[in-house]
Amino acid sequence: MMAVQPSFRLDPLTGWRAATSTGLVWNADGLRLAQRPGTLRALNDPSGDLGGRAMPRKAATGPGGQIYLITARGKLVWYDPCVERFAPIPCRQGKRLGLLEPRALTVTRSGELLVLDKRTRMVSAICLLDWRIKRQWGPFAVADGALQPLKPNQGIDPTSGQPDGTLDLPDNVWNPVDIAALPGGRIAVSETTTGTIAYFDWRGCLMRTSDGASGHFAPLQGPDALAVGSDGALFVLETGCPSVARLDEEGQIIARSADPEMLPDPIEAGALAVDRDGTIWVSSRLQGAARPHCCAPSGRIDTVSQDRLIPVDCDVLAFDSDGRALVGSRLTPCLQRSEQVARLEGGVARFERLDGGRAGTVWDRARLAATIPEGTALHLLAYSSDAALDDVTLSALPDSAWVQTPLNALNGEAVAAIRTPPGRYLWLQLELAGDGVQTPEVSAMTVTYPRRSSARHLPAIWSSEPQSADFLQRFMMLFDEVRADTLEPLDKLAAYLDPMATPAAEADTHGDDFLGWLGGWIGLALDRKWSVARRRKLVAEAPKLFRIKGTLDGLRRHVEIYTGIATKIVEHYKLRRWMTLDESVLDGAGTLWGPDLVRRLELDGYSEIGRFTLVDGGDPLTDPIAAFAHRASVYVPVTDAFTDTDLAQLEAVVEAARPAHVAVDIRVMRPQFVMGCDTLLGVNTILSTPPETATADHSILGDDIRLAGPPHAFSLTPGTRLGIDTTLK
Repeated sequence: MMAVQPSFRLDPLTGWRAATSTGLVWNADGLRLAQRPGTLRALNDPSGDLGGRAMPRKAATGPGGQIYLITARGKLVWYDPCVERFAPIPCRQGKRLGLLEPRALTVTRSGELLVLDKRTRMVSAICLLDWRIKRQWGPFAVADGALQPLKPNQGIDPTSGQPDGTLDLPDNVWNPVDIAALPGGRIAVSETTTGTIAYFDWRGCLMRTSDGASGHFAPLQGPDALAVGSDGALFVLETGCPSVARLDEEGQIIARSADPEMLPDPIEAGALAVDRDGTIWVSSRLQGAARPHCCAPSGRIDTVSQDRLIPVDCDVLAFDSDGRALVGSRLTPCLQRSEQVARLEGGVARFERLDGGRAGTVWDRARLAATIPEGTALHLLAYSSDAALDDVTLSALPDSAWVQTPLNALNGEAVAAIRTPPGRYLWLQLELAGDGVQTPEVSAMTVTYPRRSSARHLPAIWSSEPQSADFLQRFMMLFDEVRADTLEPLDKLAAYLDPMATPAAEADTHGDDFLGWLGGWIGLALDRKWSVARRRKLVAEAPKLFRIKGTLDGLRRHVEIYTGIATKIVEHYKLRRWMTLDESVLDGAGTLWGPDLVRRLELDGYSEIGRFTLVDGGDPLTDPIAAFAHRASVYVPVTDAFTDTDLAQLEAVVEAARPAHVAVDIRVMRPQFVMGCDTLLGVNTILSTPPETATADHSILGDDIRLAGPPHAFSLTPGTRLGIDTTLK
């Protein structure tokens, strides 16, 4: 068996091992040339009253390129690209409680404008279709360092005695500063009284607060401006340090800038904006230009070179979904917008040294997952040595010491032979060149060693000299690449037979899907509309499912794999509550037998002439048994996101997994009994306080007296029900 060739993998998951970089950005997609504002186009304001010819306080962009501003006068306006002018947002500003003095705003992915009001300390959610205020929440009181709901009294006009639209707020009220929309519908608000970030769900219900403290970083110090990156990361501008912090989904700091001198002064008036590449632009909005920062591959937030700066005295306020910048300045209060996404024309990335483990290592090749658009270039430079050089010595090397190889990408992959002399250590450097708009992109790089070409199978005399041996090995690499395309499927054969690793196409997409092919080996039909995770889990558990197929346990497990939640299956024979002489009690647990249960043929009763068919229904004496035999109900709790398409797929799953002789009824259980915003008390919620049962000649039917009895034939337990699924017992 051929030994596996050692290699180094460099990508966002395993780590880039980057030592230095200039003019590049590193994010989850890889590395590319850094972005900068392109050619600016003025957004004319014919009315001439954009904040009294002053810079706006805050700006946000919508999914369609719309621009929303809070002017210096505290008015909400939006830029209509059809008429090329700013217009007020028609939502009764100044009269509607919660929009007295807007302080911050953001646009959610669901198409809502969230406005944070400074005077009322409330958040308003405005629909961008009809400008209707859909929800409002806040303010909150600060008690023992925590936020608690507050219901303040409305202010009264002493002259008229009527509410004046203000709120009578206590001294311990929270002080929200900025607001940001996070993925998943979550909303973050920076709050200075407690020095925390408050997280809300899309309804405005408080989920938690976080001071950002983690095992490596101290708590947030004066959280102020907020910004969200394209990957959903939350960035916080701290006025107490000052610094820029990056928070994870749990609200803990995972990175923090360490160069306060590169932040604008004064920091209290700062603002944040994050472009599509993940570069953080910090602006004072009072003087000077915005200063860019970036998340280094090591996880730190560092400043970048001066050529990333925008024009003098120009601040970056926001970026739209296409990556175009929205900028302005004190001298040019009419905003300007980038017509295109501009990039630097060159950038360099140098990686940390790679250790081959032994002296005289002959390095093989570098394989890059890269795209090189027309008009751009990508070069790989390499240097090797048996000595572990430090960064100072390495930087002092002449350009001639580096072996340069131009790269050409074919089908998203570029391969280069490493032609450095033998050496234990290897240093690599990537040079990216663009045309100001396009940029090469590198998402991963794999370096293999030592060199193992087909030349070792040829006569040894052909490799007797170092130069001829090097040429022969590199020449044979051309044929090795062709042969590798044939051998690669064999090397990956084990992965194709693993349901958790075999290639699979995403739901409702075309492409190679060996997961369905693998399932076909065992007679398992997979629906391409299911998610990849569900299909993988179903194939992985297929052997266990086949052993219990045709049983209720098999049906239950099959449905749980598809839905991801625990289901309830009720066999109808357990619902028989037939009354018998000398053994039954007249209460909700007994059912009188009658013709309504089976509805046999009866003219003018349950049948009409011409609308019935004579079918053998068996012995009428066994109707009480047959009515509930070979039947079951599957209760599946779902959310409001459950659609008719999901129901059709669920029905297909049940049909494929049910016992052949059993008729299965699907009962979709949607949330009915909701406490607060997020608390659901199970599927069938039982409250412990029982109502009194009606008694003849004693009870009067009212709020406290209920007639007992099951509401329908498939009741799990008899008794009084609130709605459909909630039982008071």
